[in-house]
Amino acid sequence: MVLFPLVGRATSEERVVVRRLVVMGAGGHAREVLDVLESLPEGTAWERVTVFAEPGATTPGAAALIWQRGHELVDVLPTDATHHLPAVGDPALRRRFAELAERHGLLPAGAVSPSSTVPEALRGVPGLVVFPRSHVSTNVTLGAHCHLNTGCQVSHDGRLGDRVTLGPGVLVAGGVTIEDDAFLGIGAVVLPGRRIGRAAVVGAGAVVVHDVAPGTTVAGNPARPLGLR
Repeated sequence: MVLFPLVGRATSEERVVVRRLVVMGAGGHAREVLDVLESLPEGTAWERVTVFAEPGATTPGAAALIWQRGHELVDVLPTDATHHLPAVGDPALRRRFAELAERHGLLPAGAVSPSSTVPEALRGVPGLVVFPRSHVSTNVTLGAHCHLNTGCQVSHDGRLGDRVTLGPGVLVAGGVTIEDDAFLGIGAVVLPGRRIGRAAVVGAGAVVVHDVAPGTTVAGNPARPLGLR
């Protein structure tokens, strides 16, 4: 079973069955999260998956794509929901969705694609989503609500804070620290031992050879600052 919600008194050997899960987000990223959920082994337990979108935030076309998958789309959190999974690419919005759900008493769930390798000790991280064909190595720390997109590699001794987003194909070398709310674009590469500051943005294809200051956007090879976020 690879969908592991956290509950206060649960031990590492105990898993609580997800009964009614709210996926928070209705855009393309949310549909990719639904792909991961739908790829989980048969018998992964939830009674229903509902998709939540803020009023006015979803186009008719996006809503139709959710409905075609057989999911209910709502703009108010269901009163009978038990767990939540923020499914948006923007770390700030992911944080806001998580806080909203937690105020309603919902517990966090996560999902790891069966084609990815993630140490067992990390699979209970609240809100963690790991897309297909990604690999997390030894002695890595992942914060709450991290999203690792398709084909990411996080090497040994890495430290990722809360709500870190790795785009498809990101390569993170050994001993790298990535602070809360940082966003790494498609195919970015971070060389060993570098630190990427809180809310920093690394552009697609960038090669990070120096530390990146908090709130800074960098791009290029080698990556250079473009400005403050």
